[in-house]
Amino acid sequence: MTDRNNRQWILARRPDGDDFESALEFHETGEVPQPADGQVLVRADYLSMDAGTRMWMSPREDAYQPPLPVGTPMSGMMIGEVVETRRPDFAIGDKLRCFGQWADYSTADESAGLFEKLPVEDDIPLPAYLAMGGPNGWTAYVGIANVGEAKPGETVLISAAAGATGSLAGQVAKNLGARVIGLTSRDEKCRWLTETAGFDAAINYRTHDVGEELKRLAPDGVDVFFDNVGGDILDTVMGQLAMYARIAICGLVAHYADDGKRPGPMNFDQVLMKRATIKGFFSPDWFSECEAIEATLKQWYRTGKLTYNLEVVDGLENTLKAYHRLFDGANIGKVMVKVRD
Repeated sequence: MTDRNNRQWILARRPDGDDFESALEFHETGEVPQPADGQVLVRADYLSMDAGTRMWMSPREDAYQPPLPVGTPMSGMMIGEVVETRRPDFAIGDKLRCFGQWADYSTADESAGLFEKLPVEDDIPLPAYLAMGGPNGWTAYVGIANVGEAKPGETVLISAAAGATGSLAGQVAKNLGARVIGLTSRDEKCRWLTETAGFDAAINYRTHDVGEELKRLAPDGVDVFFDNVGGDILDTVMGQLAMYARIAICGLVAHYADDGKRPGPMNFDQVLMKRATIKGFFSPDWFSECEAIEATLKQWYRTGKLTYNLEVVDGLENTLKAYHRLFDGANIGKVMVKVRD
């Protein structure tokens, strides 16, 4: 192990808003961790950039995961190669999708919740296991099919629709026979949603009145709202619900940097008026079904019924450039960091 060097990102302090440069420090030399019994040592190929990790940097104790301690390496989802193993079911050279660290090397096991040996499939590129499969794809499917219970002919609305999860969620809804509208932040994203991802319509919420556009595009109301933003968007959509609407909430990116109390939607009374249902969900709660879900997503991909867009930033040292794309509205689809060839 003496010839290996472990570069890594350390959470040095809690970030103020999106000032990640002041919070995260890049350490170019470090010790390679040693796997314990039941663990493997993974060398990173790709790091997944996910907005939900912003909440791990905050001091919130009421989140679905405890805050990451200051002074420890930043964590996230990754794909890598096993370079050392202390368990009989993994061999050196196996490819692994797991939770690890923003680093060259991580130790991994089942304790973090995601720990999967990846199959060798010539028609499925390795990055697709983060861009289409994994928690992004599972969340998209569960939110639309299981929580939202989207039905043929219904109107489904997706927030952050050009992101990794939202773009997949809209396509899941289309494959289930629904009519799909996406909310996004730029005209080029609107075009990608309708021309490439197959959405029926898209709204630029920065340049259009979302409420008025929804009245025009969904005059009978929104049957299913797949939301990973919260905030003013959720409030507006709640004023445009159909009877017996379902709201599936998988993220609240508008609030991840908040430290104080978060007000509820102003239009919350519509839950009663429209007999609506709001349900939060988290993909790890559905891990027992994810193998079957991923098989469905792969089949749709192979038959041209599902696509994804990939934005890759080269170099572990450039991780923050990639991470910022999640919060400044720049990305279309999945953002990841390519750590090595």
